[in-house]
Amino acid sequence: MFEAELAFVYTFLLGAVGLALTVLIDRARRWHCYRALVLFLFSLFVILSGPFVFLHYPSAQYIYIAAIVPAWLLLFPCFYLYTQALTSPVPWQFNRASMWHFIPACLSCVLSASLIQLPESELFAIFFAEGDVELAADARFTVGLIITLMLFWPVQSLLYVLMAWRKVMNYRRKLQAVFSNTQERELNWLIVVLILMLFTWCWLALTLFQDLSAQPTLLREGGVAVLSTISIWFVLFWSLRQKPGFDKIYGFTEQFDVTGDEHRVVAKDRSDVKYQHSALSDEQSKRIAQKIHRAVVAEQLYLDPDLTLYRLAESIGVSANYVSQTLNQTVGQSFFDYINKARIDAAIKLLLADDKTVLDIAMTVGFNARSSFYKAFKAHTGMTPGEYKKTARASR
Repeated sequence: MFEAELAFVYTFLLGAVGLALTVLIDRARRWHCYRALVLFLFSLFVILSGPFVFLHYPSAQYIYIAAIVPAWLLLFPCFYLYTQALTSPVPWQFNRASMWHFIPACLSCVLSASLIQLPESELFAIFFAEGDVELAADARFTVGLIITLMLFWPVQSLLYVLMAWRKVMNYRRKLQAVFSNTQERELNWLIVVLILMLFTWCWLALTLFQDLSAQPTLLREGGVAVLSTISIWFVLFWSLRQKPGFDKIYGFTEQFDVTGDEHRVVAKDRSDVKYQHSALSDEQSKRIAQKIHRAVVAEQLYLDPDLTLYRLAESIGVSANYVSQTLNQTVGQSFFDYINKARIDAAIKLLLADDKTVLDIAMTVGFNARSSFYKAFKAHTGMTPGEYKKTARASR
């Protein structure tokens, strides 16, 4: 009974993935980032099609089993490349560096293609471990390589999940160097998916290293099915509506100096290294800091909820690199923190002056969401708006 329910779940997911593929293929013609996602979902489609193939097309079972190893080896590299595409400061494209990620999958394709050409009796003995067929030396060698690749997959998958996690964490710092509001760009759903992937990996490792044969099937297969289903639904729901985080400012980010495949967007914890070859003097930096203060505070540029580093640089007639360097080294704040500090200072005056609602105050001073206002307010004051107002009134 459980196996039938499991087959139904995977068949349902198969249909959902197939539907998403039909939508994304059209987008992939225009946006390279969706090409990595299409490859990821196609690999997932192959993996999920197992119960359907065995139930309705048993004659294709050998082809499916031969294809599933390349699909598994393609799955996590493609997801990592999709993460890289979403977090890239410039329009992402497949390049030579991207191709290296496909070497294990390509190697397994060659091995699977050579294996599938064997007689059916030998295939049955290999895939189902039955029969007394003596395999030729080259067939045994091919099978050994495939098994090696299968054993390599757990290491590969964990490595790519950790690499994707690091990519998202670095991306968050890059956002704060450029945007004054980052809430809609933070890719929180992607972090949830990566956490679910880690849980799934740990669950699979548990079934490998601990004898669960005496436990219910649900503990062995159901846990993986549940975690996989949730992860897939998160990916399908959000990927269809997610755009690259820097897509609206690609024309500006391309003006930054390039180091390797990544553009040199400011990271506060590495600002000294980032600007060690800069021609900006201390005196120039101080003058730029005054211009920034005048534009942001006196001219109230912070009221623009979509304010970016490039918009600020344009308004004061200074390059974005110099503005970023001044904020990080002279002022000691990221662009995000500097703008939100100005907004919070203005919000405090409104909070103590009248009876406007917190949401009205948040929108008035340039925030685009109540939650981001609360988060910024507490980060700069150590209190929520309500606590701050109560404390201020008590001290009068």
